[in-house]
Amino acid sequence: MTAQVGATTSSDALRKSQLRKTLRKRRASLSAAQRSRAAQRAADHLIAQLSHRKARSVAAYLAYGSELSTAPLLAQLHACGVRVLLPRLRGRQMRFVAWTAHERLRRNRHGIAEPVGRRIVSPAHIDVMVMPLTGFDAQGQRLGTGGGYYDRALQHLHTRRRPWRVGYAYALQECEGLPHEAWDIRLHAICTERGLRHFRSSHRVT
Repeated sequence: MTAQVGATTSSDALRKSQLRKTLRKRRASLSAAQRSRAAQRAADHLIAQLSHRKARSVAAYLAYGSELSTAPLLAQLHACGVRVLLPRLRGRQMRFVAWTAHERLRRNRHGIAEPVGRRIVSPAHIDVMVMPLTGFDAQGQRLGTGGGYYDRALQHLHTRRRPWRVGYAYALQECEGLPHEAWDIRLHAICTERGLRHFRSSHRVT
């Protein structure tokens, strides 16, 4: 099932807003059992790929609301001895901080848990970045929450293979032909409970 981008809206901003509402409702309709199974399957798919890529540092995130849970993924990353980083917000900027399972977390202004440590790592030194999203399409375009944090954090690295950018979501979050801006950061791949899909190009589309 894919969400259609409406052709009758007056602007891309309005189209994105409508899509976010539609996709969040769709995501929230999943049962607890469906969520749990999807999170474990997605984690298994991605861990297999990361092992193949020999990733040593992975920036992930702590799921919020109805987002696909990263708990199984984080547990497996730590078990594999991978250095895990989590995002932390400072104003309009996002930093990536090294984190282990026993370290304390706190809520930011959006109510999302984030690390309190001081070991900040530049995105240029991260092997893989696992990115949350509201929607994605077959061209690797990502519909975020609207804050633009990842776009700003990666704006100087958009043509590079590192970090390898993989979206993490339920399969039902796929859309057709997402509206996008020149500064939007595309994904190298998407991982869902159905598996991992690579995109042909990771460059911006203008």
